Amino acid sequence: MSKGKITPKNILHQHKKKNNPITLDNLLEKASSNNVSDAMKNLYGKQGLIKDIKPIDPSYKVVGKVRTVKTNSNDWGTGIKAIYTSEPGEILFIDCSDCENAIWGELASQAAKEHGISATIINGASRDTEDTLKTGYKLFSKCTKSNAGQPLNEGSINERLVIDDNIIINGDIIVADQDGVIIIPQEKVDEVIKEVNDIKKFESNCVKQLTENKARLDKLINI
Repeated sequence: MSKGKITPKNILHQHKKKNNPITLDNLLEKASSNNVSDAMKNLYGKQGLIKDIKPIDPSYKVVGKVRTVKTNSNDWGTGIKAIYTSEPGEILFIDCSDCENAIWGELASQAAKEHGISATIINGASRDTEDTLKTGYKLFSKCTKSNAGQPLNEGSINERLVIDDNIIINGDIIVADQDGVIIIPQEKVDEVIKEVNDIKKFESNCVKQLTENKARLDKLINI
């Protein structure tokens, strides 16, 4: 067992009950961004987290393929154009230069919803929070600001993004909920989902042993 791995084999082998496996389709019904982050850490030594981005409603959860956008915070027009280059069901991920101006609000959310976009995730600022909540459109952002820039449309769409130690391209998978936003490279999805299944089995067994057998958590996780 590698150091730091949180799925000890001695615990997993005690799991006899057969459950329906976690898949990409049911991921956020049966697991969370936390489990995906742990799986990424176990497998690759990096967690895939895009820091400090949260949903405007903590109940919002989304999983899907990403469509990348890069823009300056003074330019909210690029995000609008990106709506209409995206396929229904995709998630717009907008990497913004900073949080000085909001680049997304109520009208953009309504337009994206009508076009069939699943969600917009902004590494930057959004606004119109109350009105956007009324649309029911899933919006995640790093911060909120009242002020906005101009509809310049000078950014880029479908660009390879680099944020911290994460490389994000079209077709990668985003897993987002109230705890965070995780990027899974598309070629690693099957491996990550398998690891998430193992993590959830381990966690379920821990809960069972803690509640039924009064086991000690430090012993279960070998510390």
